Formats: sequence, structure tokens, C-alpha cells
Amino acid sequence: MYRDMFDHKGPLVYMIYEAVCLLGTTGVWLLDLLILYLSMLILYRLARLFTDERNSLIITTLLGGLAQLPFTDEGSPEWLVMPACIYSAYILAKRLKDHDYCSLTDIILFSASVAFCLFTKPNTCAGMIPIAGYIVWDLVRRFDIRVFGRYVLGVIIGLGVILLPVAAWIAQQGNLQDFIDAYWIFNTQAYAPMTRMKMIMGKVFVTLVCLPGFYAFGVYAWSAKKRPWELAFMTVLFFFTVLLNAYLKNGYPHYVAPCMAVFGLVLVLAWPYIQVRKVLYGFTIGFLVLVGIGTFGARAYLRLTPFDTTKDNETALFINTHTDADDYVMVCDIDDRSRWSSMSPSYSFVYRLWLHLNAKPASPYFYLPPSITDAMRAKSWELQTARMPKYIVCTDEHEGAYLQLGYTRIQDIKNDYYILQRP
Repeated sequence: MYRDMFDHKGPLVYMIYEAVCLLGTTGVWLLDLLILYLSMLILYRLARLFTDERNSLIITTLLGGLAQLPFTDEGSPEWLVMPACIYSAYILAKRLKDHDYCSLTDIILFSASVAFCLFTKPNTCAGMIPIAGYIVWDLVRRFDIRVFGRYVLGVIIGLGVILLPVAAWIAQQGNLQDFIDAYWIFNTQAYAPMTRMKMIMGKVFVTLVCLPGFYAFGVYAWSAKKRPWELAFMTVLFFFTVLLNAYLKNGYPHYVAPCMAVFGLVLVLAWPYIQVRKVLYGFTIGFLVLVGIGTFGARAYLRLTPFDTTKDNETALFINTHTDADDYVMVCDIDDRSRWSSMSPSYSFVYRLWLHLNAKPASPYFYLPPSITDAMRAKSWELQTARMPKYIVCTDEHEGAYLQLGYTRIQDIKNDYYILQRP
């Protein structure tokens, strides 16, 4: 990882899936159930801080429906960190309610949550930054040396629980510099510019996904007029999280997942105001139920609509039949979404094809994603020309460069995909 295969996701993504995949797809299923269970459990505990059992169950059910919104693909880093983000919101909610110091357990779990997000995907820590700031500000304001010592101990233990396994994994892999280049440096650089229309459409879509959260924040802001300091802090927390996760990225809905923690928090804080007003109570439940039902319908449709994997299977069968495990192959960046039925889920042909291929990729970048830099593109081409992969799958856009290297087209695939063979 990072040395032989480029990805900007954190090491915990691969460490977790390497572990759960020992049980096959059952392990992944159990992991999803665990994440969902922990998320809903913490949301329920958060709601119980401010309302009774019945309303807590209502809030948890409504937020459970909304939790489907960000996930076009489960297994994303944002999905993995959902319980950690919600637990951080729970820690803040306890502080806002009783104005007491954090316990040692709270500090350990909060620090572990920060580290877990940091080594899964850095932007998911966005909501934790204001929360950590609030905890530090409260400690300084009412400084107590014993509490300070407890906080320091909790931070060391919490960070250590995550950092030690990650450090051991990196030492075992021997990929420290590759990890720094691919994860830290790349993630702090701006993604390659997208077309203006794609940016606009991405932000419009994210806004639609965030509508329930914006609604919850609006009701909370109206109800918290007499608590200006709390409202100011929650405003910073809400929009800082939404900005860093949803609006500075490419508009993919799973970027909204860490925002669900603050969406739930503002809904819980506004609930005492909502539940004593019949019209607002009915509208809130009705609106969130309709969003949940609509989302569930869309998700069910996408899950029940089968992929057309004919091209994947035909291409992989041919290449696997004529290659060994030590041979190199390459699949160029093929944008095939428009080539598939507009009514079926057409997750990239490139991703699916790589899952079937047995040979090694000629480039650690596998294919050239939109966010790749010019330097990475140049390195990828250098490795391809040095390794001369036995077969290349490409389109007209890329074929010319490979033909100049002596490759010949040996097989056409429907819709202008080609298989090229080296000389």
C-alpha cells in the first residue's frame, strides 16, 4: 500500500478491511452492521441528554433514515468514521448540558476518535477541531491542575491506541515515505480543477443532500436566540464541518457523512423547542420521514438494479487467459458512465475490471483519476514505458500514444473500448 498502489485514503481503511475480509463478505457485512449500530446507539444516547425515551427513539429513527443520504458507495472512509464523529458530538452535548469537565474515559475516546479520523481521511476531523477548541477553552477558563493532568493522560492513551498499530503497520510495510507523499502531501494539495459546470452541479447536489441538516440548524438557531454564545459556537461548528467536508470537495454525497454528526446535534438541541409546538413538530417529522422514504426508495432501486458486467467479464477473461500473475497490464482512465443505461448504476468500468484482472498493474496509480497531478501522470507514463504492459485497455483518446510504442489493436470491445497488445 502507497508504495505499489497509490490512494489518498488513510492506512486504517486498509488495516480494517484486511482484517474483516478474513471472514469474506460476511466480515464486511458485520462491519457495516457494527458501524450502523454504534452510530444509532450514540445518537440515541445524545438525544437522551435533552429529551425523554420516546422522543429519543423518534429522533434516532429519523436520523437513521437520513444516514442513507451520503452513501452512494458503502465502505468509504466517511462511512467508517461515522461513529467517531457522532461520539465527538456526544461529548460536546454533555459539556453544553452540564458544563462539567470531561472524564478520563471521554478524553481517551475523544482523542482516539480524532486519531481514527486523521488516519482514515483528514477532512473528517473537521467537526472535531471546534469541539477540541471548546474543551481546551473550558479547561483554561476554569484551570485545575488535576484536570489538566487527566486530560494529558487521556490524550496520550487515546492517540496511542490508534497511532501504535498504524506505526507498526507502516514499519512492517516499509512504506513511510510513500505514505507521507500519497496521504499527507497529496491530501493537502488542491485537487485538479474541475469544469465550472461540474463544480456547480456538485455543489447543488450536496446542497440537496444537506437540506435536512440546514433545516435542523435553522430551527435550532431560531430557538437558541437567548443563548448567543452557544449559538455562535454551534454556527461555527456547523458551517466549518459542512464547508470542509461537503463544499471543498467534488460534490460526492459520501463527503456529507461526517456532517451527519452535527446535523443530529442541532436537531437534538432544537427538539425541546420543536416538540411543544404541534405544527412544527408535525412538519419536522413529516419532512424528515419523506426524505428518508425517498432516499430509501432511491437506494433500494440502485441496489436491486443489476450491473451489466458483460464487458467486464469478456475483457477480463481474455486478458487472464493470456497472462501470468507476473505480467503487467494497464487500464486507461475510461469515462464509461454515459455509455451505460442511464437507469442502471454504472460504477466505473475501470474499477470493476480491475477487480477481475489477475496480472499486475503497470502503474501504482492503476488508472489516472481526475485528482491526479501532472507529476503523477508523468511518473505513471514513465513506469508504463519501462514495464511495457502485455495488454492495455483504452479508447481512442489514449490509443495513439501506445501505437507509437509499437502496440497493436487485437480486439474491439463494444462502445469503442480496445485491447492493445505489446510488440
